[in-house]
Amino acid sequence: MKTVAVIGAGALARIFCIQTQKLLADEYKIVAVMARHQEHVDALAKEINADSCTSLDDLLSCFPDIVVEFAGRDAIKQYAVPVLEHGSDLVIASIGALADDEFRNSLEKSARDNHRKVYLPNGAIGALDLMQTFALMGDAEVTIRNTKAPKSLEGAPYLEGKTLSREEKEVIFKGSVTDAINGFPKNVNVAVAAALASDRLQNATVQITSDPEAAENIHHIVLKNQLMRAELTVAGKPDPANPKSSTSTAWSVVALLKNLASPISFF
Repeated sequence: MKTVAVIGAGALARIFCIQTQKLLADEYKIVAVMARHQEHVDALAKEINADSCTSLDDLLSCFPDIVVEFAGRDAIKQYAVPVLEHGSDLVIASIGALADDEFRNSLEKSARDNHRKVYLPNGAIGALDLMQTFALMGDAEVTIRNTKAPKSLEGAPYLEGKTLSREEKEVIFKGSVTDAINGFPKNVNVAVAAALASDRLQNATVQITSDPEAAENIHHIVLKNQLMRAELTVAGKPDPANPKSSTSTAWSVVALLKNLASPISFF
């Protein structure tokens, strides 16, 4: 049995912890949870019978086999390399952090130097394996279109406090992956994941649409080259406790751990 520690104690972290204990109890034990606010982490830790931590040193003191992150891109930039140097493998839910070339390079170097693995789950989409096939074939054209309700997008730095229309559907952003994740850090992790997997981080195009009638977060990805064309549409309900995130993100990490523990793995 492998031990797991979790960075983050929000809605997605709770889904992951509860479902991992329910579905993968023979393969994994969650031993510690960490968050900045004591009351938040205490509640989740008590619910799953794990240690409650407010510092990375406390979290790593139990020497977990795997550390899973649900705390946002600023947190993973701060904690990722120390986790790897301490000897744990790492699962990153906030994939948007990897749009930063300097951070991504330091992450890869640390994983290699410390003989650790970094796992990037599908999150709110899927088909990262197919996207890697496009990457190997070369020169894919990649477009990622995200459609969300206004309340899921408001508060993003790109909008500078602007209130979005509650009556009309509108395209509020079209540009590069880097500009998208910087402008909407809590909304477009999927764009970074798709662009990284297809090796088009600097070339993919992102479009974000605000739709007052959208009851789901919709991600539509188009990939094409001279030999193949693929279209993927995934629609998921936003998390009631955090409308900027999709509950499927947490479930995808549970699926990742299941795949890692299974004698037969899907790719």
